[in-house]
Amino acid sequence: ALRAEHPGALTAPVYLGDALQWNLARTGEKGKQPDLLAGEGTLEIYVPPVTVTEPKTRRLAPATLRFPAAVAADAGLLDRVLNAMIEYGARAEPGANFAAWMEREAAASRPEDRCVLRETYEVMRRLQSEGRNHIWGYIARNLARPVWLAAEAQKADVVIGNPPWVSYRYMSAAFQARFREECLAAGLWVGGKVATQQDLSGYFYMRAALLYMRQTGKIALVMPYAAMSRRAYAAFRRGEAARNGEVAFRLRFARAWTFGPEVQPLFPVPSCVLFATIHDGAMPAPLPGAVKAFAGSLPRRDADESEADASLTGEPSPWPGMAEDRTGSHYRSVFRNGATLVPRRLVLVEPAPVTGMLPPNPEAPLVCGRAGSLDKAPWKEVEPPRGAVDKAFLWGALLGESIAPFRILKPHLAVVPWDWERHQLLDAKTAVTRGFLRLTQWLEETEALWERHKRSRLSLREQCDYYGKLSCQFPIAPIRVVYTKAGTNLASAMVRDERTIIDHKLYWAVVESVAEARYLCGVLNSEVLRAGVARYQSQGQWGARDFDKYVFNLPIPRFDEGFALHRRLAEAARTAEEVASAVALEEGAYFTRARGRIRATLAEHGVAAELERLATALLDGA
Repeated sequence: ALRAEHPGALTAPVYLGDALQWNLARTGEKGKQPDLLAGEGTLEIYVPPVTVTEPKTRRLAPATLRFPAAVAADAGLLDRVLNAMIEYGARAEPGANFAAWMEREAAASRPEDRCVLRETYEVMRRLQSEGRNHIWGYIARNLARPVWLAAEAQKADVVIGNPPWVSYRYMSAAFQARFREECLAAGLWVGGKVATQQDLSGYFYMRAALLYMRQTGKIALVMPYAAMSRRAYAAFRRGEAARNGEVAFRLRFARAWTFGPEVQPLFPVPSCVLFATIHDGAMPAPLPGAVKAFAGSLPRRDADESEADASLTGEPSPWPGMAEDRTGSHYRSVFRNGATLVPRRLVLVEPAPVTGMLPPNPEAPLVCGRAGSLDKAPWKEVEPPRGAVDKAFLWGALLGESIAPFRILKPHLAVVPWDWERHQLLDAKTAVTRGFLRLTQWLEETEALWERHKRSRLSLREQCDYYGKLSCQFPIAPIRVVYTKAGTNLASAMVRDERTIIDHKLYWAVVESVAEARYLCGVLNSEVLRAGVARYQSQGQWGARDFDKYVFNLPIPRFDEGFALHRRLAEAARTAEEVASAVALEEGAYFTRARGRIRATLAEHGVAAELERLATALLDGA
């Protein structure tokens, strides 16, 4: 078309602008977004301050460029106004001359709009005199384009793209506050324990549909795979978006494509494409029952359509299982997440080297904080605490790395200030009133380090006992079952040590008998369970990752000694315990290597196959 009839002046319609339109001035009723297309408010562009050093050091003040709604929403008019501002400003013409140009060109019909533009011209002229004007005309054009594109006459039949994927926990504090405010106003905020996992992409999808898609149009955006099933996207999947307190529109998710981590080179994590149209029903539309799941490997990152067709195959697959599924097993309410024993070097300890000639006091051994290679900033730079701690406050601690199939690997050591008489966790202030001087000294040091470097409002005691996940473990039950929170393969074992606490990288439950514990371990360590729960799991760079309580979306029945299948599972698990405990492990062997060796030995023995057969029968309802 361009070769046949080339225009005299050509501008490529590609813009770098604020698609969310968060840069609009807020006017009118509190909490309402101004509608520039209806003549409300102004487009405001913030020019930040800057420090220059030549010819002498000075700080240039910030400024704001303001454009009335009637100008910002008319792309051609805005271009003319900006060009005039730049040309008149380059000549250092007074504001009256620019105002005369507006009058002659009818650049703004309302006197108040001309007043706003004249003020903006004076700002642009100042920016030019300071030598920092060259980019602001470009920025103004680009930031105004989304407003123009949102006009009813300009809205698109098809909206496609790849929105930003940014989790709430990775946003700046100011961006978090704005994002939460916008999501609440749009009815898309889930909050609670999944607040930190909420992602900009879900809000962006709904906002793009609201602003830029015609009522008869379609939208298809590349999204994180988590958008299809994770709780953080629950409001997004309803397809409803509110505006000014009322439902503005509803979307019907018509179909979806999915791309697992093996489809490369695409993204480092699984992704999907969600297709939607406007839904005119009074209630949210149901999600499709199936998706098109792609597999294969692309020859290059920017493969064209013919290369993709030749390299990828797409097969129907069920829509990913909802992570918030509340059906399934009785054991969902029985298992709990362990305590938040972080930062590790303030909670976990190891025997400190003895420097004097006297042996350590066995009733108050000298310990130091455990420093690990996986410690995160700022704690990895903090010198671990060191001191003598009463033996009564030194407990075993099971982390995720402490558990292998049917076997406890070496537990760690932790300082746990539990007062048996008062049935409470102590801090430095309460420990000294109870007469525990050595514990007080240890807690004073660790609490001071915590207060100095923490990124939380919680105290160290509140951090370790978050949601009561440490204090609820007392009194320690004689028989517990634990399983790993995350990993490629789930590992589960029975715990019979009443001087051991459980970390948040594990889930734990008290059970009534050894037989019930073995029954659960037999099911939880099975491949059939791992495969069954995969559809509920979050997807990372290396595939399905977190198990959490999704394992209980599967119908694991409550243990009943009267059922032969349950008894056979418990007996097979007893054999597996014996085989696992007999596996010789190298001193200091990494836990993943130890787990692999135990699994291989169980397979060679044959008990793994027997457990698999029994677990499959159990989950199939036999």
